Amino acid sequence: MKEKILLDTNMMIYILDDHVLDEKISKLTKILYDSDRYMIAIHPKTLEEANKIKEEERKSIFISKLKVYNIIDNPPKMPEEFNNLAGCKNENDKIDNEMLYAVRKNCVSYFITNDKKLLRKAAILGLDNRVLSIDKALEKFKKEEQVIIHTPVFIKTEYLYNMDLEDDFFTTLRRDYLGFDKWFKSKQLKGEKAYVTTTKENKITSFLMLKEEEEHENYSSFDTPFKPGRRIKVSTFKVSDTGKKIGECFIKIMVNEAIRKNVDEIYVTTFERQEALIYLLEQYGFKLFTHKKTTKSDGTVEKEAIYVKNLKDKTQYPYVQLKEQGIFICPVIPKYHKLLFEDAEKEYQISIDDTQGKNTSANAIKKAFISNSKIKMINPGDILLFYASHDKKAITTLGIVETTWNKFESQEEIFNIVRKRTAYDEEELKEVTTLDSLVIMFKHFITFQKPITYAFLLNNNIVNGYIQAPTSIKKENLEKIIIEGKAQNMIEIL
Repeated sequence: MKEKILLDTNMMIYILDDHVLDEKISKLTKILYDSDRYMIAIHPKTLEEANKIKEEERKSIFISKLKVYNIIDNPPKMPEEFNNLAGCKNENDKIDNEMLYAVRKNCVSYFITNDKKLLRKAAILGLDNRVLSIDKALEKFKKEEQVIIHTPVFIKTEYLYNMDLEDDFFTTLRRDYLGFDKWFKSKQLKGEKAYVTTTKENKITSFLMLKEEEEHENYSSFDTPFKPGRRIKVSTFKVSDTGKKIGECFIKIMVNEAIRKNVDEIYVTTFERQEALIYLLEQYGFKLFTHKKTTKSDGTVEKEAIYVKNLKDKTQYPYVQLKEQGIFICPVIPKYHKLLFEDAEKEYQISIDDTQGKNTSANAIKKAFISNSKIKMINPGDILLFYASHDKKAITTLGIVETTWNKFESQEEIFNIVRKRTAYDEEELKEVTTLDSLVIMFKHFITFQKPITYAFLLNNNIVNGYIQAPTSIKKENLEKIIIEGKAQNMIEIL
């Protein structure tokens, strides 16, 4: 379970608004962006402050960016005694005190601020070891996040009857669900399969099992039953081998499967203590719908939350909304293209019958792209069209930018940012990066059914020469690409 790092309102405004990031804030966000141990959290009071922005368009954009982060649900209510103890002269003081109280009540692990008044208050309240200045936060988190992961991951489908029910992996599932063994054996007899990763010793390290449900399914055990409809149920979702983006791979698999089978919804049941899983689900459009009671192996009853992803909602992954954002064609050399976009290389979509191993960078939804072009003005929300150069000479995939960086102290710093999002090792990255390389973190949304060839781009006046660097194109040209790539059902033009 990840620890929450609370950032004060002024820092969030600085990070998300349209100006160049302060160097230290940039360093801190690089460290925390993809941490295995920590997640950036937002206090609801920050959302309240954002709603005070007068310019409607700026307010709407800022709030939409805020919601990418983990919003603290129902933070502890601050008593008046704490407010008085901390000192309160105005509404801003009260908001600051709410943040400090979240630390006092262990709702968050750390609170980062450069507000000297807040830091003085923290010292008086005995919270100065957890309320950190940006300098102290950099010193602390930089040391903790220097962990190198080189282990490749392979996901395969396997029959349940080829799995050992006594594997330690199933212990927690057996504890949390009464009759788990009986259920598992019944699925073995039916020849059911699951997506798994395993060790060399064939011990299971992750497990995803999906079930297609028809309109007649009984949901009477839910506090609020579903309306009739076709759904994909995530029967089991567990990852014990963390830090390798297997959970993200599983999200991609279940969404692709739902689209392939043309169902209305995907749903997952999970205990609310499983915060890391819930955070992952919410990042990709799953929303809390209702609860149900679940009996555990010791006879006790615990509530499970039911999270639903509505496939008709075109505002969420994997659908793209085409507004007025920047659009760039980005050339990718064959080696890097194969590492990032394996499904485009093999020209297939992941399906329930897919038994081939895949590397993590290829399957992770969030990926890293590195450009040494002079073009640096690529911003969050912009659309990237990846062009496989040299051999294919075609646009194969579409991504949306999450964040970018382009000033670094060392190549090691670059590696520590992208290491979980690329299959390159540290030495390979040194060959392709400089200290002013543009590092783009993006989400992979679409692999085009039909690659868009260089000849098509040239003949339709989308480009007028070789694509050797990120090339900006107009909205109407993207519309031509969408039609040629047969992706009209995945993109909404606003």
